[in-house]
Amino acid sequence: MTGDEEGLRLMRVARHVLITAAVAALIVCATGLQSPVLESPPRAGVDVAHAETGSEDQMSDPDADLGTRGSILDEGDPFPIEGLYNDKSQPDAEADQPGGAPLAAPRPERLDTSARFQVTYNVSLGRFNLGNFNVAGTVQNGQYSLRGNGVFSVLKGWVFNWQGSINGFGEATTDGANPRSYSFSQSNGKYRERLRINFGDGYVQSVTIWPKPRPYPGEIEVTKEQVQHVVDPLSGAFLTARSDNPRANLKVCDQLIPVFDGRSRYDLVLKPKRRVMVQNRGSSNYSGPAAVCQVKFVPISGYPRGDPGIEELRQANGIEAWLVPLKGTGMYVPYRIVVPAFGGYTADVVATTMRAGRLGRAEAR
Repeated sequence: MTGDEEGLRLMRVARHVLITAAVAALIVCATGLQSPVLESPPRAGVDVAHAETGSEDQMSDPDADLGTRGSILDEGDPFPIEGLYNDKSQPDAEADQPGGAPLAAPRPERLDTSARFQVTYNVSLGRFNLGNFNVAGTVQNGQYSLRGNGVFSVLKGWVFNWQGSINGFGEATTDGANPRSYSFSQSNGKYRERLRINFGDGYVQSVTIWPKPRPYPGEIEVTKEQVQHVVDPLSGAFLTARSDNPRANLKVCDQLIPVFDGRSRYDLVLKPKRRVMVQNRGSSNYSGPAAVCQVKFVPISGYPRGDPGIEELRQANGIEAWLVPLKGTGMYVPYRIVVPAFGGYTADVVATTMRAGRLGRAEAR
């Protein structure tokens, strides 16, 4: 394996672990070091140098060199794919209803919760302490905003060095997250990548990746139908579990989370396993009951056929996600994720600090 191939392989691993840390900070830890971090579209005055390697002229337009993921979708229509999923060619099962008017599905209610939280997760792989990943979020007036960043290294960066950031926002509803935007950037000092997904109501509108990615050999392509009614990794981890029972209600584990991270499509199937008591000293971390969920990683598309890492995750039966309640909000968020025998090691993502509070009663809309 050449140095370039090894570098790209480590980036995929970091992306998995990050999806691990961010969605997996709870769930996808399952996916290992290959997860993407989110970063909102660049705004005036925001330093995005860590995700850029071109000249200033090249990057004056943030999307100028973003390689629209032409190979990510099995579609005959030309790319870019902006608006591909809200075109009029979509099948309309209700179009032939009497009177000719389609029956629109009722929209879920906005979440009447106002909360903010900050969590720091420590990520380890076997005996290696890779580093920390921070996630902060707010939910108010039926809207959510999430952001995260992390730095991973082995032997102070001599063996492995990785940094990433992630952002997402959308609607918080009684049925879960309805994402609007998700972005992720990562760098290992030599290779840099930036990714962004724009969502419509329950479907992916566009995917942009910079620089334009190479297709995986033997890649199973993602279809248009597979990216409808999906969530991104970050909102999937932090905005899908709800219960008004603060005593580690195991019903929060009874769910299937359809995830699209911009490159891969997979399901996370959660099942109740047990309750545990978490005990920490001091007020900066959570103490109390946790609902432990068994997590099954089900790959669907967007990955190389026969990839050994994906296959190992698919066969793993010991993946756990520990969900804990945010007091007074009805929300459950990840406290810990354990992936046994990941690449021969146990991956462990655990919260070292967790702070949460209410922003005040949500305004009625």
